[in-house]
Amino acid sequence: AVIGGGNSGIAAAIDLSGIVKHATVLEFLEDIKADSVLQERLKELPNVTVITNAETKEITGDETVNGITYQERDTGEEKHIELDGVFVQIGLVPNTDWLGEAVERNRYGEIIVDQNGATNVPGVFAAGDCTDEKYKQIIISMGAGATASLSAFDYLVRHSKEFEAVTV
Repeated sequence: AVIGGGNSGIAAAIDLSGIVKHATVLEFLEDIKADSVLQERLKELPNVTVITNAETKEITGDETVNGITYQERDTGEEKHIELDGVFVQIGLVPNTDWLGEAVERNRYGEIIVDQNGATNVPGVFAAGDCTDEKYKQIIISMGAGATASLSAFDYLVRHSKEFEAVTV
């Protein structure tokens, strides 16, 4: 099962459809919110079911996942699906409000960075899911963190005279 009907959830369901017998998407809202191109691709897949207006209540299992329980939001009826795995793809809201206007952010609150992890403020770098990086995956964040760290080091080396008074 995939919990979430936004872009990340529908993309995950599309990916899973190629390697599992069947995938079920559970969406809390009445309609999935993914981009139309993803929705069209999803409709072409015979082994994916979409359940909307579903509030996930419990992922069941002992040593491994064996099912998911959800409640139909319109009827209140509780249902259970037996399955082997769950991917939670409900999106994220980056925790960047504390920055105020210090660095440029997009309409989603993500910090805008260039290919080196640099923000619009010289000497300030960012990486991970709080940035406007396209893919929100751990391995992507790790690579972006390495890039931002190396870029910050390079910045400090090139601007070391400005920082000599601060060196401890």
